[in-house]
Amino acid sequence: MQSVNIDDVKPGMILATNLEQSGRMLLPAGSVLTSSNIAVFKRQGIEDIKILTSEKIEPDEESIDRAFIYVRDYFMYVDHDHPAMIQMFDIAVYKTAVKLMEGWRLPTAEEQTVTGFEDMHDLFYRDEGSVEDVVDAELKLASFPDIFFKVKEAVADTQSSAQHIADVVGLDVGLSAQLLKLVNSPLYGFPSEISSLVRAVAMVGGSELCTLALGLSTVGYFRDIPPELIDMRSFWIHSLTCGVFSKIIAEQVQGVVPEEMFTAGLLHDVGRLILFKKMPCSAVQAMIYARENFVPLCEAEDMVLGFNHTDVAKLMFEKWNFPQNLIDIISSHHSPKKSVKSKEAGIIQLADNLALSVGIAEGGMYVLPGVEVGVWEQLGVDAERLTQIVTDYDYQIKELFNTFFD
Repeated sequence: MQSVNIDDVKPGMILATNLEQSGRMLLPAGSVLTSSNIAVFKRQGIEDIKILTSEKIEPDEESIDRAFIYVRDYFMYVDHDHPAMIQMFDIAVYKTAVKLMEGWRLPTAEEQTVTGFEDMHDLFYRDEGSVEDVVDAELKLASFPDIFFKVKEAVADTQSSAQHIADVVGLDVGLSAQLLKLVNSPLYGFPSEISSLVRAVAMVGGSELCTLALGLSTVGYFRDIPPELIDMRSFWIHSLTCGVFSKIIAEQVQGVVPEEMFTAGLLHDVGRLILFKKMPCSAVQAMIYARENFVPLCEAEDMVLGFNHTDVAKLMFEKWNFPQNLIDIISSHHSPKKSVKSKEAGIIQLADNLALSVGIAEGGMYVLPGVEVGVWEQLGVDAERLTQIVTDYDYQIKELFNTFFD
C-alpha cells in the first residue's frame, strides 16, 4: 500500500482503504478507480489516496518449475496455441508458483478424492431415467423464491416507478440488504455510498437490479447441499469469479448487458447442484472420472450420466420461468456457437476458463474445457487484457465473496 498524490492517480489503480470525507463514505476499499472517480475526488479537494501496490512477487526458478509441471495437466485438453490459453497458462503458473513460495503444498490425489457419500442413493441410474425425472423430483420438494417473480412483475410494468420497484424488493429484507451490499461493492465502484433501494434502482436500472436479484435468490435456494459431496465455498468462489470475469469482459463487448452476464456467470454451474441433490453417487463418479482422465467435467457427466449439468439447468430454469435470455446463455456456455446468444454464451465460456485457471492455485480439480473455435474472434478481447483483469480484480473477488456468503 502506498499514498499517491491525486495528480498521479491513474484509472485502473486499486483503492487500498475506504475513502471517506467528513464521515461520508466516498468509495470502498478494493474499488478500481475510474477517470470519473478521480475527477470527483479532485473537485472535492482530496489530495492523496492510498493505493494498493501492484509490485509482483517474483517466484524463484524452483517454484516456477514445480508450478509448471503441476499446472500443465489442467491444460491438456485445450489448444496450446490459442492466445487466450497461453495467457491463462502463464497466469496459472505464476499464481501457483507464488502460492508455493508462500508455503502452499500441492494437493495429493487422495486429498482431491471425494469420500463420505456411501450412504447416499441416486434417484436412478444411467438409462433408467431422464433429465425431466431429476428436475421434477427437485420441484416436488421446493419452489423458487417468490420474491423474484414479484420484482420481475414490477420491473415489467411500464407504470412502475423506482420507488415502487424498491418497495417490492424491500418485501424481502435479506435480499434488500444483499443487493445494497452488492451495488456498494468494488464490482461497481460508485463514487458514493448507495444507501437506499430507490437510489440503487436509479443508478443500476430496474431490469438490471431484477437480474441481480435473480442471481442472489438462486444462491439462497441452494443452501442444503451435503458438505461431504462438494466444498460449497469453493463452488461459489468459482461461480462468483466466473460472474465477475463475465461482467468485466462484457463491458468490453458491444451489445451485451454486464449485469445479465454477471448473473449468468454466477449461475452457470447450478445444474451441478441439482445433480448433487438427486444423483450424488453418479455426480461424484463423474467428478472422479474427469479428474483421473483429464477431461472436462461436462464431458465426464455425459459419459457417466448420459446428460450434463447444462441440460439439467436448462429444464430447471424453464420450469422456474427464468428469463429466456439467461436460459439460452447458461445452457449453451459449453457450446456457444450453437446458441442464439452465441456472443453472450461465449463470454461465459471464456470467463469459466479464466476462473478455472485462477482456481488451479487454490487446489482446483478440473481441466479447462477450452474456448470453442470462433468465440475468441467474435468477442474481440485483447489477450493481454486477461492478465490485467486478474491483476485488478483479485482483491475484489475475495471482497465480493463476503457480500454473498458472510
